[in-house]
Amino acid sequence: MNREQNMRERIKEVELSVLATFKEEIPSIYFSDKSEKEYQEWKAKAAYLYRDLLKFPTSMFQGRTLIDCGAGTGENTVYLANWGARCTLVDMNDESHRISKEVFQKYTNNYNEHRFFCSSLFDYETDEKYDIVHCRGVLSHTNDKEGLFSKIASFLKPGGYMIFGDPNKAGEFQNMLQRYIIYRFSRTWDEMIGVAERLFKEDIDRSQRFASRTRRAIIFDRWVVQKQNDPSVGEVLRWFDQNDLVFYSSWPPILFPVLSDSLNNKPKFQPQSFKDIGVFTEAIWLMHKDDDVIDVPKILKPLSEIADRLFSLVDYMSDCRMDSVIEGAVVKEKADNYLRALEKLDLTAYVAKRTNEFVQEVKEILDATEGGDIEKVHTCIKKAKHLFRGANGVRHVDYIAYKKSAGV
Repeated sequence: MNREQNMRERIKEVELSVLATFKEEIPSIYFSDKSEKEYQEWKAKAAYLYRDLLKFPTSMFQGRTLIDCGAGTGENTVYLANWGARCTLVDMNDESHRISKEVFQKYTNNYNEHRFFCSSLFDYETDEKYDIVHCRGVLSHTNDKEGLFSKIASFLKPGGYMIFGDPNKAGEFQNMLQRYIIYRFSRTWDEMIGVAERLFKEDIDRSQRFASRTRRAIIFDRWVVQKQNDPSVGEVLRWFDQNDLVFYSSWPPILFPVLSDSLNNKPKFQPQSFKDIGVFTEAIWLMHKDDDVIDVPKILKPLSEIADRLFSLVDYMSDCRMDSVIEGAVVKEKADNYLRALEKLDLTAYVAKRTNEFVQEVKEILDATEGGDIEKVHTCIKKAKHLFRGANGVRHVDYIAYKKSAGV
C-alpha cells in the first residue's frame, strides 16, 4: 500500500470516527431547539462579531453567493442568508443536514434559493466559484486540515472572501491537558462524561452560560471527539500564502498596533509575511482566564509612565509657531526622560509572572495525573489560580482573508 493510499484511508477512518461521535451528540445546536428569542440573540451576537470585531459589515453578504463547508445544523449560516447571501450548505452528518433544512425553512423567506448537500468535504466536488467561502470549527476534526483548506479555498472567486475559524493550537493547550487527564481516568463515552463533570464542572457551566448547548454536547465537542488538531496563527497564515489569500482581519486580533506606513508608502507590509506575528498574542491565549476588561489593563499598565513622558515631550513641541519659545535644553531633558522610561518598559512582565505560576500548576497536575490519583487531580484543580480557571484559554479564532485578483 503506497503512502497516498494510506493517507486516504486514514482520512476516511478519522472522518468516520468524528461522524460517529457527532451523530451521537450534535455540537452545533444552539437555538434550533429553542424559540425565536434565542435565534434573535444569536443573530445579534453574530452581527456584532462581523461588524464590530471582524470589520466585515453584514451588508457584505447582500447579493453574494456563499458556500458553508461543514455547515452542521446551519445555525451559523442562516443569519448570513438573512443578511442577503444565497447559501450552499455542505455537511456529512445526515441528522445535522436534516436540521439545517428545518432551520432555513423556519428562519428564511426564500428557502428555495438555498441548496443543501449531505457529503464529506473530501468527497464534495463542484466547478462553481463563490463570493464567500465559510468554514468554522471543522478542519481541526480532519486528518488533512491543510489539504482540505486548499480544496475549499479553490471554491473562491478572485476577489472573494474566505471566512475561516478554528480553535488555536496555543489557546487550546488547556483543553488538550483536560483531554489527557480525562483519558487517563476513562475509556468509554459514559466514563468520559463522568470524569469531565467531576473535574471540569466549572468549565462546562461557563460554556453553557455563553453558548446555550447541552452539557453532553459540550463534553462531546470538547473531549469525547477523537480528532482535535488545531492550527497555530502561523499555520493559518501559511495556508493563506499557499492559496493566494491575503489576511484581512481576525478575532481575537493577532496584530500588535505597530503598523505606521501611510497609504501611499511602497512596498506595503503584509502581516502574513511574518509568520510569528501572533506568538505573543498566543502566549496570552494559552492561559487566558479573565475577561479582557479585567486582564488587559493589567497587561498595559506599564504604558502609563511612557504616556506621561512621551506627551511631556511632544506637547512641549506641539503647535510650534514663529513666536513660540522653545528651549533646546528643555527638549533634550524631556527626550532623555522619555528614553529612560521607554528602556524600562516591559509589557511582558505581567504575562511572564502569570505564566510562571501557570506552568507550576501544569507540572503539579501532570504529577497527580501520572500518579493515577483522581482525588489528587481534583485537589490540584480546586486550588489552582490560573489553570482551568475562567475562559480556560482562547478556544476559537476567526479569520477573514480575500483571494487575490488580477491587477489588485
